Amino acid sequence: MTRHFLIALSLTTALLLPGCQKQEEAPKAPVTPPVAGTSAPAAKTGAEQPPPGPPIHEDFEGEPKLSLFPRIGEFRPEDTDKEGLSLWATYMDHLSRTSGMLTNQDAAKGHAFGFRAIKAVDSVGFFSPLAVEPDRGYRCSYRLWCKLPPGGTTGVGILEYDEFLFIADQFPKSLHERHFQGAQLGIKLTDDHAGKIQDFTFRTGPKTRMVHLVFFREGTPDREPVVIDDIDIKSE
Repeated sequence: MTRHFLIALSLTTALLLPGCQKQEEAPKAPVTPPVAGTSAPAAKTGAEQPPPGPPIHEDFEGEPKLSLFPRIGEFRPEDTDKEGLSLWATYMDHLSRTSGMLTNQDAAKGHAFGFRAIKAVDSVGFFSPLAVEPDRGYRCSYRLWCKLPPGGTTGVGILEYDEFLFIADQFPKSLHERHFQGAQLGIKLTDDHAGKIQDFTFRTGPKTRMVHLVFFREGTPDREPVVIDDIDIKSE
């Protein structure tokens, strides 16, 4: 369970285009008990409301524009795996309780989103399902604060699927394999980062209709949060 989707992504080419913007002070620790991410209400896929998709800009101010759902390892255990589900749920509860909205020391910015590594788990993260068009280029950027220990990494990746499935839960392997189209590693970083914009581009496959935008924290655990803000994704 502790293996992460990046094991599958290790053969892809990472595209890292760091910005040159001014670094800012790191946000403070969480001040309120978080819920499971900044989950917006589930999108209606009928005529009333289209599924969420680019262009989207999330600055964690006001009403959420981007839904973030927690994930542990590569897949959620299958419903038949009662023991695995129980352990997974314990870790998910811990991740949800130690993640969420933060108060930023920069009054102009206000808020950000943070999450931490978990001891005994190689990979944790948050994902956002987004509707996309097949064979189309997109650019994603976000602002990052972190102080990673030796052996710790953070970054963002893309999982591609052939159908928009707005499911507020990590996929089990069986569902993933029915719809999976490919994976791309956007950014993978080590060391310390203090508010610098990170960005990358990706192109969807010919059958891709949805991506999971996955923010992850892997490797050596510690109590320092990975903090993200100003998430922006748009077509090129």
